[in-house]
Amino acid sequence: MNMNTELQQVLKVWERTRPNSPIYEFLLNEVEIYDAEKGVVRARLHVGPRQLNSKGTLHGAFSACVTDWAGGMAIASHGLDSTGVSTDIHVNYLSTATDGDWIEIESRANKVGKSLAFTTVTISKKTEAGLTIVAQGSHTKYVRTR
Repeated sequence: MNMNTELQQVLKVWERTRPNSPIYEFLLNEVEIYDAEKGVVRARLHVGPRQLNSKGTLHGAFSACVTDWAGGMAIASHGLDSTGVSTDIHVNYLSTATDGDWIEIESRANKVGKSLAFTTVTISKKTEAGLTIVAQGSHTKYVRTR
């Protein structure tokens, strides 16, 4: 597999971060990061029981966790090894997913400045008609780039 520099960087940061974050390891153990370019990362995940709430649908805490994680991965695509600390996170819940669904995660680092990075994350469910947005998040992180 021929990987671009951004994808290599994101995977390196993810492999370093994963064992140090029990919540990421638990909820995102099977996530596949399959594409990255500067400022944009795409991943997918097959939804299973650990991502669900008591009603059998995608847990809101999972969507917030994905917003946090994916925003950091988009920041990493800018060549940064440290993806910062959260200063603000917001998630809009628009639909849901259930056990067995495939979700697509697209994260964008809209701006990575000297001290703050602003990201947006879209979580979508694959359907026969295409993609249905499940949740959209925005995430601000304190980063030290210089």
